[in-house]
Amino acid sequence: MIRSLKGPIEHRVGFAHGLPYPYQFPLSFPHPGVLGRADGRCGARGARPLLINATDPVGHPVHLVLSAGWSWAALAFCVGLARESRVESVVLAVASLVTAVIAYYLTKLGQGQYLTLGRGDPSGTPYVSWGDFASKTLVWCVVACVTGPVLGLAGNLARDHGLRGLPFRMLVPVVAVVEMSERLDVEAPLQRPIVDTTWSGVRLVAVAALVVLVGRAVMTWRLRPSAGQADK
Repeated sequence: MIRSLKGPIEHRVGFAHGLPYPYQFPLSFPHPGVLGRADGRCGARGARPLLINATDPVGHPVHLVLSAGWSWAALAFCVGLARESRVESVVLAVASLVTAVIAYYLTKLGQGQYLTLGRGDPSGTPYVSWGDFASKTLVWCVVACVTGPVLGLAGNLARDHGLRGLPFRMLVPVVAVVEMSERLDVEAPLQRPIVDTTWSGVRLVAVAALVVLVGRAVMTWRLRPSAGQADK
């Protein structure tokens, strides 16, 4: 799979192993006659650029962060964290992920990423590949329904400020560290420097979050006996 990306790397954001982001994210249409002008009509002026530009120092890093698997996990986790009821945490976490997946692929559809050319059409008129769009949306909606309850419940259990809630509070930073480390090892050499910088920054922040969470939990645990003695 990595070898298949050794072609026009500059036209792709990359690939991943998380939620909707595993699919290669083309920055422009590969066929020069798919979309010519910004109004979406066909022409010979080349492909219309999409909203994400690989050279954008702000938009591209934001896209990399929001497209990562850990950020999708964080969405469901935070929804569960915000609800007192475990049932609400589970249900709303699933609903939030499904809604986000649908919005994600509708955005890609609006950007024209599912336009394709018919092999037997001599006119070269592009059309929407509804099968591709529907299949990917459905697959990741199913994934959302499977992972959403786990992440939502983890967020709810993380409301416990003691040591029992610590493993659940560490969940999202751990996922971020593992995912970013894998991407840096496997994908970063094939990407632009801004990708390496973004992923390294995310991993650094995640490690710092883990240190803070563990340190805070340990300090809270050590101070509790002193507080109890003071009450006596």
